[in-house]
Amino acid sequence: MNKPKGYLSPLERARDSEVRRRVDERKREIYLSTLIMEEMQKRGLTVRQLAKYANVSPSTIQSLRSGDAENIGLGKLEQILSFVGRTISFPTIKGQRSSSALRACR
Repeated sequence: MNKPKGYLSPLERARDSEVRRRVDERKREIYLSTLIMEEMQKRGLTVRQLAKYANVSPSTIQSLRSGDAENIGLGKLEQILSFVGRTISFPTIKGQRSSSALRACR
């Protein structure tokens, strides 16, 4: 079977750093969305209830749940996650000191 000119297999596309970056970004969005939904279900919370307790808007919670959150800000994200008993962790960059402001995601 002949392939169209310029065709790249999925494996070839996965070698492209820009494609990998977008895939990694999407995986993080899915992980966060799943985490929020699981924690809400575990605690029996609605979108409005979690928004009220975390002191953010219901649309912020809904956009996190749907994976469409853009420019949400670390402050809001930290408020939401801390309410459900989670925290944020950033990997240490080689040659820099680690920040103690945000702890491991557990």
